[in-house]
Amino acid sequence: MGFAARADLLARCNARRLAQLAVPADMDMVPDEALRLAIAGGDLSGYSQDEQQAIALALDAIDKALADADALVLTYGIPDTVQTPLLARIASTIALYNLQGAENMTEDVSKAYGNVITMLGNHSKGTQNLIPAPPEEPAPSSDLAIIDSRPGRYGVRRLSQDDDD
Repeated sequence: MGFAARADLLARCNARRLAQLAVPADMDMVPDEALRLAIAGGDLSGYSQDEQQAIALALDAIDKALADADALVLTYGIPDTVQTPLLARIASTIALYNLQGAENMTEDVSKAYGNVITMLGNHSKGTQNLIPAPPEEPAPSSDLAIIDSRPGRYGVRRLSQDDDD
């Protein structure tokens, strides 16, 4: 299972815009409700064969964009087992950016994508943690200082006494 699902993408983008981005340009646009119904897993038998084919291709484009977003998020050191609303939003933003394409790019989508990449970069550097603490982890005591950090990604070179000379 990925970080975001089709429904997460639809929640962050209206059905008409999502259809405009996902339906191939050489096909007729599908009704908004048809795409909503397809994302929900509903019965599309009430639509024409051409509309069903356009919807299938749109769902394929959406799935590819979500898979590409998942692959990108994984490169920043976030395990694929983590499921949070924030990660769903991050993956959805990346997927919308991928669907938008260079010729249709808007400033808002580009800015949101840049912010997401910055956030992921901060996570990989260890300055921001996008992975929630496990629920079984004990609460910190009020009289103790607990210092916890992620291990360095590339390690640390330690100097021996021989190196000091």
